[in-house]
Formats: sequence, C-alpha cells, structure tokens
Amino acid sequence: MEKRNETIRQVVEEYGDTIYRLALHYVKSPADAEDVVQEVLLAFFTREIPEERRKAWLLRVTVNKSLDVLRKQRKHAPLDESIPDERGEKTGLAEELKELSPLDREIIYLFYFEGYTSKEIARLLRKTDGAVRKRLERAKKTLRQILENES
Repeated sequence: MEKRNETIRQVVEEYGDTIYRLALHYVKSPADAEDVVQEVLLAFFTREIPEERRKAWLLRVTVNKSLDVLRKQRKHAPLDESIPDERGEKTGLAEELKELSPLDREIIYLFYFEGYTSKEIARLLRKTDGAVRKRLERAKKTLRQILENES
C-alpha cells in the first residue's frame, strides 16, 4: 500500500500540471479542467499502468475525458490564441487554426505546446509516424497559405 501511495504522489507531482494544461486547452474552463484532472487521476489509481507507458496513457485519457466533457456540453473548444513560431515566440493564430481539422489541431498542439516528437504523437494518437509527420507538414503548409492570403 505504501508503494502505491508513493506512485500516486509521484504521478500527481510529475504530471498533474501537464494533465491540467491539456484539459484546459480542450475545455477552456478551469473548473471543468480540474474535474477532468480528477477523473484522469481516479482512472489511473484504479489501474496498474507500467511506468514506461504512464505519460502517454495519462495524456490519452486526458484528451478522451476532455472530449467527453465537451460532448456533454455540446460545444466546441477553440484552440489557444497563440502558437510558438520557429524561434519560440508566440504568434496569434487562433482564427487560422480553426480552419484545420480537429486532428491536425491536436497534432499541432502536441508538437508545439507539449514538445512531443512525431513518433510520440503517433503512439498517443494510435497513428503511424509517417501519417503524423504528413499531417503536421500539411497543417503547417495550410497555415502558411492562410497567412500569405491575409497579407
């Protein structure tokens, strides 16, 4: 029991903020994001997840629980107002990002905001690495075209 309590404490300390930020990205409400965090941690506590799969499992469950909240509310969550460019500076792209598919927005979020590689994103989303890289490439190309048309 003591080992389980230590594992729980470690998961909360190590991943709690990440789970909250990802949930907040989807649900856009701090109260709803906190509820999602509680649901994710409760799901984790009732299962034995190997340490090497823990972060991916927690993020996937966070996305699923966040989408459940959105479905219940019958509303769509807009993407964050900004996204880092190649130099790490924030740029306002909220309207442009809305033109991408939900999957492309999710890949952009995981790549730029969470710093995942295409291989890690592929595992999280249960896609092939090639599919994730291609979607990321197309999404960036689409965003470039949108921005050029606005200029």
